[in-house]
Amino acid sequence: MDRDKKSIAIIVLSIILIASGIGAIFLIIPECQPAIPVSRTLNVGTFYGPWDLDPINTWELKSRDIIKQVCEGLYTYNLSDPDLEIIPLLAEDYGTWDSSGMHLTIPLRQNVWFHDGTPFNAEVVKWNFERINWFMNGTGALNTTLPQSHYLWRFLSGTLILDSTNPVTINSEYNVTINLIAPYTLLESLLCHMTAFMLSPELTPKYEYISTAYGRITGTGPFIYDYYIANSEIKFHRWDYYWREPAFFEELTIFLIKDSTLMYNCILNQSVDYVLGNYCPPLTISGYPEHLTIYFSGKGLSYSYLSMNNKKINKTWRQAISYAIDYTYIINTLREDRVSRSNGPLAPSFPMHDPNIKAATWDLAKARQIIVDAEITTLTANNDTTGPIADAWKAADFQTWNYSYDIGSWFRKNLGVLLKDNLDLIGIEVIDQGMSWADFMNISYGYMGSGGYDSFELHCMGWGPDYLSPFNMITSGFSNRSMFNSAQYHNHSVEMWLDEVQSETNATKRVELYSKILHQIVEVGMPYAFLYHPYLYYSHSNDLKNVPYNSLMAFDAWSINRDSNS
Repeated sequence: MDRDKKSIAIIVLSIILIASGIGAIFLIIPECQPAIPVSRTLNVGTFYGPWDLDPINTWELKSRDIIKQVCEGLYTYNLSDPDLEIIPLLAEDYGTWDSSGMHLTIPLRQNVWFHDGTPFNAEVVKWNFERINWFMNGTGALNTTLPQSHYLWRFLSGTLILDSTNPVTINSEYNVTINLIAPYTLLESLLCHMTAFMLSPELTPKYEYISTAYGRITGTGPFIYDYYIANSEIKFHRWDYYWREPAFFEELTIFLIKDSTLMYNCILNQSVDYVLGNYCPPLTISGYPEHLTIYFSGKGLSYSYLSMNNKKINKTWRQAISYAIDYTYIINTLREDRVSRSNGPLAPSFPMHDPNIKAATWDLAKARQIIVDAEITTLTANNDTTGPIADAWKAADFQTWNYSYDIGSWFRKNLGVLLKDNLDLIGIEVIDQGMSWADFMNISYGYMGSGGYDSFELHCMGWGPDYLSPFNMITSGFSNRSMFNSAQYHNHSVEMWLDEVQSETNATKRVELYSKILHQIVEVGMPYAFLYHPYLYYSHSNDLKNVPYNSLMAFDAWSINRDSNS
């Protein structure tokens, strides 16, 4: 278009000059260059494929990033907003609660179709919530294989939040009411999670999971799912009748590239436009290639921690361990300054984060004094790491605990080396118990005749939000009613406060409850030694525009386009 305007301007100028009697004017008209076609294919790299294709049976990030291109929920997070505000998506507007806090009425968006041509309406919403209810065993029918995400749809008591006989009331063709059995203030956030994404009733089995290897997901999103080749690629093409506007890219391919060196080579030769996940490629001698954008978007919402088995390691020893760890070495050396210190399960940008809550820092004298005060020893409590006092602590061997980790993780392996050194200075012998990731997970879930979390004493893990709620982050790791409570932590006050917060409608009171919970966990009970929050890096070709940078690291191919001038 700009080239056409220049040509027109030159012609007009020629006419003016001739009309004015000025001769001997020679205009040098540049040779027209053919326009380079802009690629309408987006190639994305990721390190592993989806664990599950059915939205109701998955919770990990790669599955989310794949499903999100195809399916949509009633609400979503505004990925362009740093605060990740909840906004309507397939809902026409925000819902309205009744006075009981148990019924949320939602107007639905009109003129929306699934990829198979099925119209989106109230009947579809009701069908999808009935499917959720069935899989959660909320209808009375026995589903012997609960979805991995079933805990998201339950009160801490284990009771399903939805009305078992009538989860959704149809008010009109485009208006529904979601019915709960008791107030649940987290519902809007939960509706942003992929378990609440809408699937076409025509092509989705109501009482069976969609097969990851051979099945298809059919949604209302900007891309149509084509196929998945294990260990190779996932293919999509554009939905030309998308209700907002068609995506810029006609084809979307997600390549599974497990090797980090191969991933970097794919970035260098531009066969990959975008890398899913928190990936910062290694620097070359001259820096990053000119065609690559590395965007630093701040601190992530996930956190890593050292879990301590509360059944075997009492509070005295948990507190001593927490003060004996060299967190500076972890951040500066093991993580190369690409992380920030964690002060609990909620990152600074997480809702309800309390900046006054502080986790233990390295203080060897304090760690030793805790042990002395417990009358375990009369050794001198100071910060000596060498010399006779340090040697006496090393020789004490008050406790011996194993450290379990997956040997494929360079960081966790080297954390074990650090723990051996650090904890030896307070009289703890650490036994290396490295294993494969498969064995680690099998033991975690009690498979293969293992004792589950009882088999672990010390182990390092990470956790991120299923959806943007502090309740979700806290209950997963610190409620004795959670299947992910790897430290087997139990505190009666914390359980009571968690029960209160899930139905507390007053925002100020929720803040107070969360602060009390975090204080008890982080500063008193110390079931974990809190390590770090990762910094977030986006890696993509610099001709991609409108890339949504967000602390959820959520990928949205619909919002991205390619710069024709690059």
